[in-house]
Amino acid sequence: MSSIYRIFFIHDEINRFGKVSTEKIVEKFEITNRQVQRDIREMKMMGAPVEYSAEAAGYIYKKPWNIFDYADKKTLLFYLFASKIAENLALLPVVSKKLLSEIENIYLRDYSEVMKRISYEMSDTEPFNAEIITRIIESMQTKTALDIDYSNAFGLPSKRTVEPWHLLNYSGKWYVLAWCRESKELRTFYVSRISKIIGEFSQPEPFEKEIDENLLQKCLNDGYGIFKHTGETINVVVRFYEPVINLVKNRKWHIKQKIVEKKYQGKQCVELTIPVSDYTEITYHILGFSPHAEAVSPEDFRIQWLERMKETVKRFGEL
Repeated sequence: MSSIYRIFFIHDEINRFGKVSTEKIVEKFEITNRQVQRDIREMKMMGAPVEYSAEAAGYIYKKPWNIFDYADKKTLLFYLFASKIAENLALLPVVSKKLLSEIENIYLRDYSEVMKRISYEMSDTEPFNAEIITRIIESMQTKTALDIDYSNAFGLPSKRTVEPWHLLNYSGKWYVLAWCRESKELRTFYVSRISKIIGEFSQPEPFEKEIDENLLQKCLNDGYGIFKHTGETINVVVRFYEPVINLVKNRKWHIKQKIVEKKYQGKQCVELTIPVSDYTEITYHILGFSPHAEAVSPEDFRIQWLERMKETVKRFGEL
């Protein structure tokens, strides 16, 4: 459970009953006394006048305080706006509906009608397990390993111990780049294939492998798509023709992309060059632009694209 939920609970309990005991927080969230102390320190950093009272046998406020006092209205409005967009679209892992309701009802009443008139649609998203996402985030925060039940693309289950380094939303789906103790390498895990995090209340183990920022950034930035590896990348060239030229030019494909306008066999076109570590994803993206795109180089990349084209024709027949 994210600390923001616990902090909101502590704040709400103190406002309603004048105090909240450590025992009540521990029982509610099944956490340790030390974690409660960390949450209290976090509240103090937010400006909360919270302290422990032996007389009250719990935490109290020395003076009235509101959890939203440390943020201005523009900040709250931005948070609400972003959350309205994201809460059902797998863009934010954890959205506290109670917290959003409190912000909207108390601080943003003037915007209530406007918020009803804002909507957002995004294709190719999927549901996710918010609790698993939250555990991954907390694992990154505390640098403690996770034992997971994981299934590969073919449905084969396995148990792994992973050390999460980076959480990535790619095309509406969540992935975690984590050091895998079994394979001894940085791997990309599809969060939806994590069925369970094992031993939720056991003593957490610290990371064995120190986060290698150079390795992580290489994995994140060197190759195109979600098929990310830590090995070498290779530049591929794709040629696009009308009527998709402007669409290709205006799209951000990769931070290292190169787009050149030219003529080929008398036809106007653009050639896109991007680094990849695997041909799979870029091949299927090119097929999505058929018949206005073709793989150019290297030769084995063009051969794979041609084979996929032939498979498509074979399956559905020539038109």
